Amino acid sequence: MTPEIDYLDWIGRLDSAVLEVFEMMLARSCAPTEKTDSVSRPISARILFSGAIDGEFVLFASRPVAQVTAEFLLGSVSDPDDPMVEDAMGELCNMIAGGWKSKLKTEQAACAISPPTISIPENIETSLGAESGFHRFYSFEGNVFGVQMLL
Repeated sequence: MTPEIDYLDWIGRLDSAVLEVFEMMLARSCAPTEKTDSVSRPISARILFSGAIDGEFVLFASRPVAQVTAEFLLGSVSDPDDPMVEDAMGELCNMIAGGWKSKLKTEQAACAISPPTISIPENIETSLGAESGFHRFYSFEGNVFGVQMLL
Protein backbone atom coordinates (compact mmCIF):
# COMPACT_ATOMS: atom_id res chain seq x y z
CA MET A 1 0.00 0.00 0.00
CA THR A 2 1.34 3.40 -0.94
CA PRO A 3 1.93 5.68 2.07
CA GLU A 4 0.06 8.97 2.32
CA ILE A 5 1.12 11.18 -0.53
CA ASP A 6 1.90 14.88 -0.53
CA TYR A 7 1.46 15.42 -4.27
CA LEU A 8 2.98 18.90 -4.25
CA ASP A 9 6.10 17.51 -2.56
CA TRP A 10 6.31 14.62 -5.06
CA ILE A 11 5.86 16.98 -8.01
CA GLY A 12 8.61 19.25 -6.64
CA ARG A 13 10.92 16.25 -6.35
CA LEU A 14 10.01 15.20 -9.89
CA ASP A 15 10.78 18.70 -11.20
CA SER A 16 14.16 18.54 -9.49
CA ALA A 17 14.95 15.07 -10.92
CA VAL A 18 13.95 16.07 -14.47
CA LEU A 19 16.00 19.28 -14.36
CA GLU A 20 19.07 17.46 -12.98
CA VAL A 21 18.94 14.71 -15.62
CA PHE A 22 18.55 17.19 -18.46
CA GLU A 23 21.37 19.40 -17.20
CA MET A 24 23.80 16.56 -16.47
CA MET A 25 23.01 14.06 -19.23
CA LEU A 26 21.67 16.17 -22.10
CA ALA A 27 23.40 19.50 -21.30
CA ARG A 28 20.05 21.22 -21.79
CA SER A 29 17.76 23.38 -19.69
CA CYS A 30 14.30 21.99 -19.09
CA ALA A 31 11.33 23.53 -17.30
CA PRO A 32 7.76 22.59 -16.34
CA THR A 33 5.18 23.79 -18.85
CA GLU A 34 1.44 23.74 -19.39
CA LYS A 35 -0.24 20.69 -20.85
CA THR A 36 0.50 20.19 -24.50
CA ASP A 37 -1.92 19.41 -27.28
CA SER A 38 -2.41 15.76 -28.13
CA VAL A 39 0.82 13.84 -28.60
CA SER A 40 1.30 12.73 -32.21
CA ARG A 41 3.03 9.44 -32.96
CA PRO A 42 3.54 8.82 -29.22
CA ILE A 43 6.16 6.66 -27.61
CA SER A 44 6.18 5.87 -23.90
CA ALA A 45 8.59 4.29 -21.45
CA ARG A 46 7.25 2.76 -18.23
CA ILE A 47 8.80 1.72 -14.95
CA LEU A 48 6.93 -0.10 -12.21
CA PHE A 49 7.46 0.65 -8.52
CA SER A 50 6.73 -2.04 -5.94
CA GLY A 51 7.12 -2.02 -2.18
CA ALA A 52 6.39 1.08 -0.11
CA ILE A 53 5.08 2.61 -3.34
CA ASP A 54 3.08 0.54 -5.79
CA GLY A 55 2.68 2.37 -9.04
CA GLU A 56 3.79 3.10 -12.53
CA PHE A 57 6.05 5.89 -13.74
CA VAL A 58 5.47 6.81 -17.41
CA LEU A 59 7.56 9.08 -19.62
CA PHE A 60 5.88 9.95 -22.93
CA ALA A 61 6.60 12.09 -25.97
CA SER A 62 5.85 12.33 -29.64
CA ARG A 63 8.21 10.36 -31.88
CA PRO A 64 9.87 13.60 -33.16
CA VAL A 65 10.50 14.83 -29.60
CA ALA A 66 11.83 11.39 -28.64
CA GLN A 67 14.20 11.55 -31.63
CA VAL A 68 15.54 14.98 -30.60
CA THR A 69 15.96 13.73 -27.03
CA ALA A 70 17.84 10.66 -28.25
CA GLU A 71 20.15 12.84 -30.35
CA PHE A 72 21.01 15.01 -27.32
CA LEU A 73 21.45 11.99 -25.05
CA LEU A 74 23.49 9.88 -27.47
CA GLY A 75 25.33 12.67 -29.26
CA SER A 76 24.46 11.42 -32.73
CA VAL A 77 21.76 12.06 -35.28
CA SER A 78 19.24 9.30 -35.74
CA ASP A 79 16.30 8.42 -37.94
CA PRO A 80 12.92 8.79 -36.15
CA ASP A 81 12.31 5.05 -36.46
CA ASP A 82 15.81 4.04 -35.29
CA PRO A 83 15.54 1.56 -32.37
CA MET A 84 18.04 3.75 -30.49
CA VAL A 85 15.24 6.32 -30.07
CA GLU A 86 13.26 3.80 -28.03
CA ASP A 87 16.38 2.78 -26.07
CA ALA A 88 17.12 6.42 -25.27
CA MET A 89 13.54 6.98 -24.06
CA GLY A 90 13.86 3.94 -21.80
CA GLU A 91 17.16 5.18 -20.40
CA LEU A 92 15.79 8.68 -19.86
CA CYS A 93 12.78 7.21 -18.04
CA ASN A 94 15.11 5.11 -15.89
CA MET A 95 17.29 8.10 -14.96
CA ILE A 96 14.35 10.37 -14.12
CA ALA A 97 12.42 7.71 -12.17
CA GLY A 98 15.57 6.72 -10.26
CA GLY A 99 16.40 10.36 -9.54
CA TRP A 100 12.87 10.99 -8.32
CA LYS A 101 12.93 7.87 -6.10
CA SER A 102 16.27 8.95 -4.59
CA LYS A 103 14.66 12.22 -3.47
CA LEU A 104 11.78 10.57 -1.60
CA LYS A 105 11.60 10.21 2.16
CA THR A 106 13.20 6.99 3.45
CA GLU A 107 9.92 5.20 4.14
CA GLN A 108 8.63 6.01 0.64
CA ALA A 109 11.88 5.17 -1.14
CA ALA A 110 11.79 1.57 0.19
CA CYS A 111 10.61 0.17 -3.12
CA ALA A 112 12.03 -1.62 -6.11
CA ILE A 113 11.86 -0.32 -9.65
CA SER A 114 11.58 -2.44 -12.77
CA PRO A 115 13.57 -2.03 -15.95
CA PRO A 116 11.82 0.29 -18.41
CA THR A 117 9.46 -1.08 -21.03
CA ILE A 118 8.63 0.74 -24.24
CA SER A 119 5.23 0.98 -25.85
CA ILE A 120 3.79 2.74 -28.85
CA PRO A 121 0.21 3.62 -27.81
CA GLU A 122 -2.29 4.75 -30.42
CA ASN A 123 -3.32 7.74 -28.32
CA ILE A 124 -1.51 8.90 -25.20
CA GLU A 125 -4.58 10.84 -24.00
CA THR A 126 -6.35 7.57 -23.09
CA SER A 127 -3.64 6.79 -20.55
CA LEU A 128 -3.97 10.22 -18.90
CA GLY A 129 -7.42 9.36 -17.56
CA ALA A 130 -8.92 8.79 -14.16
CA GLU A 131 -6.14 6.83 -12.48
CA SER A 132 -4.95 8.22 -9.16
CA GLY A 133 -1.63 9.98 -9.36
CA PHE A 134 -0.38 13.01 -11.24
CA HIS A 135 1.13 14.11 -14.51
CA ARG A 136 3.42 16.95 -15.46
CA PHE A 137 4.67 18.38 -18.74
CA TYR A 138 8.16 19.73 -19.45
CA SER A 139 9.73 21.74 -22.25
CA PHE A 140 13.29 21.94 -23.54
CA GLU A 141 14.20 24.00 -26.59
CA GLY A 142 10.54 24.08 -27.67
CA ASN A 143 10.09 20.30 -27.33
CA VAL A 144 7.43 19.08 -24.90
CA PHE A 145 7.22 15.71 -23.16
CA GLY A 146 5.22 14.41 -20.22
CA VAL A 147 5.67 12.36 -17.09
CA GLN A 148 2.84 10.57 -15.35
CA MET A 149 2.81 8.72 -12.03
CA LEU A 150 -0.05 6.24 -11.65
CA LEU A 151 -0.76 4.88 -8.17
